[in-house]
Amino acid sequence: MGTGVSARPGRVLGIVVGGLVAIAVAAAIFAALRPATTWDATTPQGTVQAYLSAVVDGDTAKAATYLDPNGPCDVQDLDQAYVVDPRRIDLVSARVDGDAARVEVAVGSSTGGGPLDGLATENHTFRLTRPGQAWFIVGSPWPLQDCRGGVDK
Repeated sequence: MGTGVSARPGRVLGIVVGGLVAIAVAAAIFAALRPATTWDATTPQGTVQAYLSAVVDGDTAKAATYLDPNGPCDVQDLDQAYVVDPRRIDLVSARVDGDAARVEVAVGSSTGGGPLDGLATENHTFRLTRPGQAWFIVGSPWPLQDCRGGVDK
């Protein structure tokens, strides 16, 4: 009789763990399949989203239009940038203070090639300015490390 009683807690634990794994898998699938939010292009979030979409699509000319025209970075810097194909980019936060803004995103890239491999996530902060009606990204934004600093501009 002792064998049946001791096997029952193991079975219950197995069912609980199996249920938790099923919930985790369902949550991961839901998160991966949820539609992307499209931000209004006149907002700092929308400017960063449009810039990142152009970068990921390899349209460096379009991506450069979102950079501060008086800043150190231009299309040639983007042409030379190495971009790891991100699996996911999520808005972390956005803060607007008059004509200046900060937008933080989490860029997730695959840690391997298998279906159960995870995402390596890096947070990147974009600083923006609004000298007129449009927002522009200032500095050397991701994926740029260092720009030419205005050489040949």
